[in-house]
Amino acid sequence: MNAIREAVTPVGIPLGRVTLFPPKCPQRVSERFVAIERRRRLACSGPMPPALASRFTTGQLAVLRIVGDETARNGSCGLCIDAIAARAGSCRQLAQAAIRLAEDDGLLTIQERRRQGLKSDPNVVRIISREWLKWLRRGGRSAAPALLGSIGCKRTHPTDKGDPQRQVVDVGLKKGRRRAAVDFGRRDPARILAGGRTGRAMQ
Repeated sequence: MNAIREAVTPVGIPLGRVTLFPPKCPQRVSERFVAIERRRRLACSGPMPPALASRFTTGQLAVLRIVGDETARNGSCGLCIDAIAARAGSCRQLAQAAIRLAEDDGLLTIQERRRQGLKSDPNVVRIISREWLKWLRRGGRSAAPALLGSIGCKRTHPTDKGDPQRQVVDVGLKKGRRRAAVDFGRRDPARILAGGRTGRAMQ
């Protein structure tokens, strides 16, 4: 009986395989330093608040940046894991680990879309962290810099970048006018009378 079972092979499935789907091709980066630079740039672009970002590595932050951008654009991330990894400049395993780790921390949810007998649709990732969603609505900016203008800051006035020689002339003219006004005040008691004679001013 066992010999008969071993001789029977499923129809449509090649020998040595247990699935009808084509084998997965390993994802390879053409230039490694380009992928590293992309991961670092995405991780340093502020994908999430600093308090949350401190829990993840550079590669994981790059993956979560792609998830955050898709959420800000469409409300959720429906990209397949290969597309997320390619955009983040990471491998498939790193992208999966980053999303699962964020799910364990309660930052997002993963909705699996399996189809019986067919290839499953890409999972839908939704961000549920209020702090992260608020960060995305602000465009990746914190509210702290807005408070710096009212706490311990002194307003500064720009310096005059005019002609220095002209400033010296203006200062000299102002001093000359001031001296003329003082001299006129000193001669004020001796006024010229209407008849052409000078006399003392009436007290």
